[in-house]
Amino acid sequence: MRFHRYAALAVLIASGLLATILHQSDPPAATPAPVGQVVAPPTVADLTFARMMVSHHEQAVRMSRALIAKPGVPERVGAIAEFIAHDQQREIDELTNWLVAWDAGGAPAGGHEHGGAGMLTETQLRDLDRAPGNRAAPIFLRLMIEHHTGAITMARDLLTGGGRNVFTHRMAKHVVNEQSDENTAMTALLRDDAVWRRG
Repeated sequence: MRFHRYAALAVLIASGLLATILHQSDPPAATPAPVGQVVAPPTVADLTFARMMVSHHEQAVRMSRALIAKPGVPERVGAIAEFIAHDQQREIDELTNWLVAWDAGGAPAGGHEHGGAGMLTETQLRDLDRAPGNRAAPIFLRLMIEHHTGAITMARDLLTGGGRNVFTHRMAKHVVNEQSDENTAMTALLRDDAVWRRG
């Protein structure tokens, strides 16, 4: 377990909004397999998933850091943004290390950075960037729910499709579990009048 992960969630944990996240294990580290163990090489589906998830997570980190930098953001919304920024940056590093280990780095295929799978448009990102903290917070939550939903769909597609690598399968399961829990928490925040009264 990682201290910073829990520190970023302290306020949310106290309110019970993200208690279910704590049962999730950390995503798999991209470490070499034990000597003698055969690891299936990644398929095109595995590599595409990893590259696209790096791009996807980078946008989530950008959104989260933009919100954290604003004054006037409700404390619980700021806490979940800090958690997302920290957690997804760690996953970016692990996915990148895995791609390098397989000599498969590079940009995501298929123009993923231009849309699809929950990726936000530059217009949406600019709207978030320009909004003051009290107005940016609900915008952030709605956009991040949309963003997470796209990541969950990508992960489920890998699990039911052509992926066969142990690392990408574990990462996909982690994305489905953790981001589903985060969406539940963010939806609860949007509906909690006390959050917005305290602003």
